[in-house]
Amino acid sequence: MSCVPLHRARFDLGAGCWIDIEADLGQGRPLAEGVIQSDSLISAEEETKAEEISWGGIPPMCWRDVGELFEKFQLREDTDYFVDVATPSPIQEAIHLSQENPTWPFEPRLANAFTREPARRWRQEGGKTVVTGQIRLRSHAGVLNLSPVFGGEVRAEVACRKLRYFEEFKRLLDELAEKATELLLSYDSPVSLNFQTTDDLAKNESALHFLMRHVMAKERLPMSIEEIVERPHVRLVERVEPTPIDEIQEADPELVADGLDYSELSPSGPLARLFRGFTPTALPHRESYESLDTPENRYAKAFLEHCSLVSRRLEGALASQGRRASAREARAWGVSLDEALQHGMWRDVGPLTQIPANSQTLLRKRGYKDLLRYDLSLRMALELAWKEGAQLSDGLSGDIRPVNQIYEYWCFFCLREILLSLCVEIGGGNFLTVSKDGLKVQLAKGARSECRFEFTGDSGAKVRVSLFFNRRFRRPKSPQSAWEGSYTASFDPDFSIRLSKAAADLPSHWLHFDAKYRLERQQSETLFEEAPDGEQNAGIADYEAEVARVHKLEDLFKMHTYRDGILGTRGAYVLFPGDGVGGIVSAPKPNLFVRNPAAFGGTGSHKIPSVGTFDLAPGGGAEQKQAIASLLTSVLEAVAGAPTYQEEYGYWTP
Repeated sequence: MSCVPLHRARFDLGAGCWIDIEADLGQGRPLAEGVIQSDSLISAEEETKAEEISWGGIPPMCWRDVGELFEKFQLREDTDYFVDVATPSPIQEAIHLSQENPTWPFEPRLANAFTREPARRWRQEGGKTVVTGQIRLRSHAGVLNLSPVFGGEVRAEVACRKLRYFEEFKRLLDELAEKATELLLSYDSPVSLNFQTTDDLAKNESALHFLMRHVMAKERLPMSIEEIVERPHVRLVERVEPTPIDEIQEADPELVADGLDYSELSPSGPLARLFRGFTPTALPHRESYESLDTPENRYAKAFLEHCSLVSRRLEGALASQGRRASAREARAWGVSLDEALQHGMWRDVGPLTQIPANSQTLLRKRGYKDLLRYDLSLRMALELAWKEGAQLSDGLSGDIRPVNQIYEYWCFFCLREILLSLCVEIGGGNFLTVSKDGLKVQLAKGARSECRFEFTGDSGAKVRVSLFFNRRFRRPKSPQSAWEGSYTASFDPDFSIRLSKAAADLPSHWLHFDAKYRLERQQSETLFEEAPDGEQNAGIADYEAEVARVHKLEDLFKMHTYRDGILGTRGAYVLFPGDGVGGIVSAPKPNLFVRNPAAFGGTGSHKIPSVGTFDLAPGGGAEQKQAIASLLTSVLEAVAGAPTYQEEYGYWTP
């Protein structure tokens, strides 16, 4: 069986410890032996209500022998789980450790996903302290590392449920990574993906943070430091120093001739005949000894100092931005590196003056060759590494943004791609930016994100087109003649397109789009339908159904708000990862509507839809983008061919 729906699973952590994970939804029964082949899985319960609680074919928990992207054990986004962890610590020690680390027994990176119950609810079993808590996975997909700090390894694949996960999620990531891999990265996220380095330079400190996490893993730089300290590189050094004559067994005539200190001569003595009546008390003598002050050790010391400074810099920047989990992680790196630099061998090692790039020690000797590799990796950018390239990733993982944010970014590039197919790009396009704190690469917002295009209509008239990401429309503080902004509160749609006739000084026309990853196909079909009598006020027992209904209404109201509240707006539309084709204006299921009572039913191709929805998914096919392109084409031609717009009629007049 390729997929076994589970309700509960217990994994062995070694030394009598274990972790037990139970889905909040559903009901379990003992799983028959031999169904799942795993050395780490101690026991499991099969889910009895898998069909009822699955979403898009994805149950809350399952085991996949084939078809997984990352791990065989699979959880689901927007789902809660109960977690019990049997730790090796006595109860008092466990309480002390929990006070030092808010996410204990897990790593700090689970701070936004794991909620630990109070110590009074813990229990003791077989000499172990069982810590209880809850994991809440919101809009995240990727690899969830549930390995406790005391040892053992448990990893789960978190599947998104609103995309066709195995067909579309990978494509979504790949297409966005083609623009900039760093757009995927986030901080304090409970899930991650595998990456590999490229020859390009790292674009920002978010990439540096994840590269540092890779380097500071206990099996990498800390282990390399131990190997260097145990077997350091040394060089044989000779030095000539005055040595008492009674300690010299055989003098070197050349050293005596060239380096005799005549102040060390005393009258008479046994060697008076050789030194004209004098005998030296000391003679120059050549000694050989091993020195730790080698170029290779200078390089190693300088690299450790650099990593320590990077850790402190990241800690300060992350702390100032409220990234507490990541800040604690960076602080731990800095403490570890400072402790390593306190070793006595480094006291005899001087400052680095030249990188010994051709040193065979750096290229071949254990410990040193690893430092060179880590140094190079900290300077490189990232790219995704899937299963076929997992051997290249070398365990390099980075926390990724929630899927809804990734989907939002992807939609922006889709709109830009559609405009490029209709227009000629004439400027802008500087939509990638590094945050002010240098921590992450993101899409520029507001006016900085503007991508400028030019459209040529069938009549030959030119239309200026601009695409914005998160442009804010504010209420003016003083009277103005320009038909721009909002006349009430501030609004910031996800994407805004401005259109204006190039040869005329006329008001601009705006179209707005919002990416709604949470919107389901069945919700979109009823988005503009009135609820049956009695349903709106009826109590809905199903919490998820109620939340979905509220979200649906929020999406509807927001489109009307954009359409009405932002001056010059002609249309506002929802983009969601559906499996159909949007842009339907006729019965039986229209999803584009014109602000005109005579347009009920979607008649009149000359009219601009005022609100509506468009399906847009990574695996949705070209027809989904074509539906958006058709809307934009009709609006562009209308702007090119008509000088004015009559709001109450919803169409253009010459």
